[in-house]
Amino acid sequence: MSGWEYTKIALNELPRKNDDIDVLCDAGEDGWELVAILPNNTAYLKRQVDDLISETTAAAEREGVVRREETSESARPGKAYEVKAKYRDPKTNETWSGRGRMATWLKRKQDAGEDIDRYLV
Repeated sequence: MSGWEYTKIALNELPRKNDDIDVLCDAGEDGWELVAILPNNTAYLKRQVDDLISETTAAAEREGVVRREETSESARPGKAYEVKAKYRDPKTNETWSGRGRMATWLKRKQDAGEDIDRYLV
């Protein structure tokens, strides 16, 4: 009797040198079928479970490409990179790392004509 095995890949947590498409293609070669990619960039995959696939699952998990989701436990957190703050508001202690969309507090100050370089840490 075969069942389904489910996994998810947090695409935002992949190392910088990995491309999302390549990771999903590699998972597809291991028998994973893409179910959905949610707006938070989490890809959900499934595949049928049988004895032959268990070896490829172990290999993929060792490489850190695919994390297996157990039904009794929550997903293990991926390897996260700690990013230091690049900008800090001395009054509120709000910070922004300089990555992604500019923090609202800093954007307001920039729109008000302030020099944001004075908030550099």
